[in-house]
Amino acid sequence: MIHLGHVNAYEVEEIAAKYLILTAPTLLLFIDGKESLRTVRFVHFDELEKRIERIYNIYN
Repeated sequence: MIHLGHVNAYEVEEIAAKYLILTAPTLLLFIDGKESLRTVRFVHFDELEKRIERIYNIYN
């Protein structure tokens, strides 16, 4: 099961500090509480999709 969330790090500065978010946008994927993917600034959706598929295949 995948849970999605959206946090504005400019409004919740504690989140930015905790996860070392230095630029926007920053996309983070956590699996079992561990950061498994980080994409920052320029998001290339085709590459992002491939990376998520690889991770999904490993865990499924």
